[in-house]
Amino acid sequence: ETKVYLYSPLETLQKRGLPCLELEYEDTKGNAGNFSKLGGLSKEYAVLKDIIISSLVKGTLSSLGLLPTKGVLLHGPPGTGKTSLARLCAHDAGVNFFSVNGPEIVSQYSGESEQALNAVFDSASRAAPAMVFIDELDAIAPARKDGGEELSQRMVATLLNLMDGISRTDGLLVIAATNRPDSIEPALRRPGRLDREIEIGVPSPKQRYDILLVLLREMEHSLSDMQVQHLAMGAHGFVGADLAALCNEAALVCLRCYVNFKKSCDDSHTNGSSVVYEGCCTGTVETSDSEDTRDLFSRDNLESTSSSFSALPVSSEIQNGFNVRVNGTCVVEEKILKVAFEDFERARMKVRPSAMREVILEVPKVKWEDVGGQKEVKSQLMEAVEWPQKHQDAFKRIGTRPPTGVLMFGPPGCSKTLLARAVASEAGLNFLAVKGPELFSKWVGESEKAVRSLFAKARANAPSVIFFDEIDGLAVIRGKESDGVSVADRVMSQLLVELDGLHQRVNVTVIAATNRPDKIDPALLRPGRFDRLLYVGPPNEKDRRDIFSIHLRKIPCADVCIKELALLTEGCTGADISLICREAALAAIEESLDNSEITMEHLKTAIKQVQPNEIQSYQKLSTKFQRLVCSSATKDELGCQPCSSRSNWIPFWTLIKYIAQLLYQLPAAFSRSQSSSNG
Repeated sequence: ETKVYLYSPLETLQKRGLPCLELEYEDTKGNAGNFSKLGGLSKEYAVLKDIIISSLVKGTLSSLGLLPTKGVLLHGPPGTGKTSLARLCAHDAGVNFFSVNGPEIVSQYSGESEQALNAVFDSASRAAPAMVFIDELDAIAPARKDGGEELSQRMVATLLNLMDGISRTDGLLVIAATNRPDSIEPALRRPGRLDREIEIGVPSPKQRYDILLVLLREMEHSLSDMQVQHLAMGAHGFVGADLAALCNEAALVCLRCYVNFKKSCDDSHTNGSSVVYEGCCTGTVETSDSEDTRDLFSRDNLESTSSSFSALPVSSEIQNGFNVRVNGTCVVEEKILKVAFEDFERARMKVRPSAMREVILEVPKVKWEDVGGQKEVKSQLMEAVEWPQKHQDAFKRIGTRPPTGVLMFGPPGCSKTLLARAVASEAGLNFLAVKGPELFSKWVGESEKAVRSLFAKARANAPSVIFFDEIDGLAVIRGKESDGVSVADRVMSQLLVELDGLHQRVNVTVIAATNRPDKIDPALLRPGRFDRLLYVGPPNEKDRRDIFSIHLRKIPCADVCIKELALLTEGCTGADISLICREAALAAIEESLDNSEITMEHLKTAIKQVQPNEIQSYQKLSTKFQRLVCSSATKDELGCQPCSSRSNWIPFWTLIKYIAQLLYQLPAAFSRSQSSSNG
């Protein structure tokens, strides 16, 4: 039978006067060996278990002339289940398990840390077959550098000697876990020490579904299989620990509803109503059919509790449920003590992916209807961001991949940033937003590192959207400085590598916005990096009517003609129209503090005060840089011929190739027609 030894911190060891304290972990004896309690890691479980069995059973590989594995490195983001996986595999393989937490074994006294590490390996070798699990390996074996800490160098040297001292026939295996594999000593990762490396990344939707099934097995809930799949699909970037926190928060939401319900029933009883609680085993609530009682049981009403309710474990008595009888009448039965899908929806608003907490942007709830006009740009953004998530099968059937980059350019104030926020909000994806210049650093190499880290975060939490606002401040044209390679050139090169380099950008869409596409390096604008260049121009008359309707729907108005306002504001951008509405409201207040609405005269006065931005230069840029899409506004602004319903630009060489194919097929078609007429 597997025995688990947990080594406590050195402070505890010193108090008891023991060189090493062995504690048997009782919870693991009966529960750790159930693989069904570990969801989403079936492949990693099979690989690690095979390594443990083949490495610790003497004579298994010697007849074939093979050497067993001495060490395995598990690496991946925090909360993905590295420790649970190692403990479960050790239990199922039937070997003793020695667990060491890296930060706890480090002592301030010289020599004690090395002595404790030696004691762990000595105990494990005497209990062979055994497995030594070192959690947070980067804490005790960081990369050795000149001028580094003496303790770290001694710990690394001790660990290297212990790894080299393990005989291939000792029946001892070392498994280490870290979320920073690049920070540990490279000498540990060579063959003969940590021979194998297993990456445990962010779970896929299918793995999240398996994890949720495991977690929901431990709680009373009313979720259907389709609802569980919906939760798994929407939990982008969630690891196992995040999903456990989500389930815990949903249970607390349900518990708050129960506490509020009981409090409301107590208040009703105090006011004269006869309310009787009865314990039951079905977890139901029986109420009368009165209108007041129906309002009492509404989940929205029950959720309106104080947020100061502390996290408490749900006891079995509460989980068993209760009955409520109002005035002796029991005609309505409603489940309330089972966690519902609405509870998970509310909990989802509070629980965020742990890997995204450093960089995630609080995206406002911007809907497509909050952005006036720009229908063609909206359509292109939906195809690039929403379609790959909602219609993956369609892309697979047609044998193509969705666009991976979209660059929006146009005059200031034309809703480029608002469109990016709307597409992220509608798609429900992880949204990383950065201003172009904020990635620059005064330290050499830090700017390129910031770009790499940004894309690494996006890949780890895919599907995700990276939004570069004012990208012309980041992606400048290279080679302008004659005194060598500048910081901007190096950052630009790093950005090109991340957009279309060795690292595949799967389920990561890049959206950028700029007012000056002519200031961007041309290498960034080629297909494969930014597949679509969208001109977001000033709104036409119909779009201006939509924008006025959006801004005036929250302002009390009297005898306002939106059609006339759209005609009076030709050449104005969305930001100009927003300013006009605000100036009109201020004009009404200046006229009289008692005014409660604005009139047409106030709006006309504001229109005279607001001067439209100069857009002639941007119209010329749109002709030069626009590719694939001609937005609906360009017909009014550029004076071009009426576009088709799709308004696509056809490249010149594509047109020539098409004409050549037609000319090539004409003789054959002519001969067939002659033969048919002769026949």
